Amino acid sequence: MKRAYSSAKISSIRTRGVAGGLLLATLMGAFAAPALAADKVVASLGSVSVPDSDVQKMLDLMPPADRAATKSNRQGVENWLRQRVTSEAVLQEARSKGWADRPEIKARVEAAVKDVTARIVTTAYLESVTQVPADYPAAADVAAAYEQAKAGFNLPATYRMAQIYLPVKPNDAADAKKVAEKAKKLALQARAGDFAAIAKAESQDKASAEQGGEVGTLPLAGMLPEVRDTVSKLKVGQVSEPVQAAAGFHVIKLLDQQPARTATLEEMTPRLKLALRQQRQQQLLQDYLSKLAPAERVNIDTAALDAALQKAN
Repeated sequence: MKRAYSSAKISSIRTRGVAGGLLLATLMGAFAAPALAADKVVASLGSVSVPDSDVQKMLDLMPPADRAATKSNRQGVENWLRQRVTSEAVLQEARSKGWADRPEIKARVEAAVKDVTARIVTTAYLESVTQVPADYPAAADVAAAYEQAKAGFNLPATYRMAQIYLPVKPNDAADAKKVAEKAKKLALQARAGDFAAIAKAESQDKASAEQGGEVGTLPLAGMLPEVRDTVSKLKVGQVSEPVQAAAGFHVIKLLDQQPARTATLEEMTPRLKLALRQQRQQQLLQDYLSKLAPAERVNIDTAALDAALQKAN
């Protein structure tokens, strides 16, 4: 639902400070390979551009649920693109002024490369010596873990919805009134006619409109606060009155509802297996480190340490 629910990833980008946003954008692509000829440019600032392949890479790194929410959060994606091109422009200007050639910058880069290299080598080696057997955990271990933690596997009620979305111009009371009147008319038509057909013809959220207005299945917490109360009171098949949110009006139809419940063992098995494997790997890691560097064999020169601490202001 356009702007009717939020993506944690994109929301975090919107709420960061400018410096934090620039840093995130830089880390996610400042050193990306140049766009291929087949790539389409989705954002640009002078000679700086972001190809569609970079957007796809960002989405591919996300869990499926976050990816779906992000794709529907157009404003958040556009904010991310603005930060990307801005960070690229800053980097380009810094390099053009020889910033990367400054001795103090080179020293910091060399130190960072050395630190990152050490971390990668160490991490890769530790992964090799703490490999968990492929058949771990056994089904009985998973079942036992499920029963032990079952009380915490509660799933909230979910709502499968469709919408007709009409945006309003920012800070334009006259437009808001005009759109509200249109939304009321569409709500009446939708109750008496084919909601999907009306959504395809009238909804201004292209992604959901192409699906007859369907926006998927969400818990209340995944929706905008403005629509939660309305959705929670709808009966299956019922069409709401227009609901005004910050960016526009939503006419919502409840297609299906599932009550809150406890997740089944089958549903939790993938997560439990992953958790048990991670727990086992941590045990193997601790065992390895205890043998490699037992506490009693690590010598600390207290006098040298005191002197070092005194030197640090």
